[in-house]
Amino acid sequence: MPDDSNFDEIFNTLPGERKPAVSEDLPSRRDTVRSAPGGRGKTVFALFAIVILLLSGGGAWWVWSEYGERLVNYFASEPPADFEGGGAAPTIDVIVSPGDIGETVARKLADVGVTASFEAVYDLLLQDATITFQPGTYRLLTGMSAESALSALRDSDNRVQVSFVIPEGVTMQRGLEIIAEQASVPLENLVDAVSEPALYGVSNPAGSLEGYLFPATYSFEPGVSAEEIVARMVEETKNRLIQAGVAESDWHRVLTMAGLIQREARLEEDFYKAARVFYNRLDVGMALQSDATVTYWTGLYDGVGTSDADRADESNPYNTYVFPGLPPGPISLPGDIAIDAAVNPAVGDWLYFVSVDLRTGETVFSNTYAQHLVAVDQWLSWCRESEENGAYC
Repeated sequence: MPDDSNFDEIFNTLPGERKPAVSEDLPSRRDTVRSAPGGRGKTVFALFAIVILLLSGGGAWWVWSEYGERLVNYFASEPPADFEGGGAAPTIDVIVSPGDIGETVARKLADVGVTASFEAVYDLLLQDATITFQPGTYRLLTGMSAESALSALRDSDNRVQVSFVIPEGVTMQRGLEIIAEQASVPLENLVDAVSEPALYGVSNPAGSLEGYLFPATYSFEPGVSAEEIVARMVEETKNRLIQAGVAESDWHRVLTMAGLIQREARLEEDFYKAARVFYNRLDVGMALQSDATVTYWTGLYDGVGTSDADRADESNPYNTYVFPGLPPGPISLPGDIAIDAAVNPAVGDWLYFVSVDLRTGETVFSNTYAQHLVAVDQWLSWCRESEENGAYC
């Protein structure tokens, strides 16, 4: 019987049975791509030795019994199973988590049926070390080729996200309704999430997160909770205040003023003038007399004017016709420009302003009450010019 060690030396040059790789056995990309020196020569020599041994007769049966399975595997080995094409319905959501490596991603794709095998994907990853993935949830087809699946995972159009857009100047309640509509988060969950401002590090005498949910476009991973959404929006507001150079002790005052500016001014270039009007009034002890503060409490946010009864209502804590100073808290969700205007108002002596064209937002700023009455007449004349104009008034 031949010496086992001689045959082992020969047959160690043959690949073993193809098996799905596991993490502790997987070679690195660098080691796999790089070929060992002389590898091809050793394989040719091994095949030549096998043929000689099998023809020699005496050791043929022993060689087959010891190494036959490996010989069959060598000559019969096939490429890993792989689908063809770009796949078909149904779709499957695949989550790439932070820290996932190529092996993990390849396993996930095969486990859910996106690809035919782990090896088909992993072999491609070993061949191209530049392939990387961004964490997120991706909607893929089933039955995709390994190449198609990897391409789809790197296409941001396939990423599934929960997104919504909050316009500047809406109230918190309207903002929550928009989130519920666009992100399919239950409104009651959102209402509960904003019920305790202290949980988000907010101290608001009005006991509300009004003004503290920054209006912007947001994207979240599927399954995000109402609390996570609110926390992100509050954090964004804090970041914007810090960027504007506002001390934390002054956050509430600035947001209250900014929310007022956001609702009262029509054009961005007028935000800074409107801010000056309010500061001038505060400086001389005048009531702010903002219709927007009155309608915030009544819920008639879209109304342009208020009634005599509304303006005389002492039960409305936001009634700046009755109560001096700023209202108890913000009346809207202000954006960057409103915040900047609250911090850096324009220079001027104005005490009054009124929009004289509600379609264009044209606004007249006045120093005296007499000048303001002229501007009010201009606004009323515009309202009477046509039914279309009247609809704005």
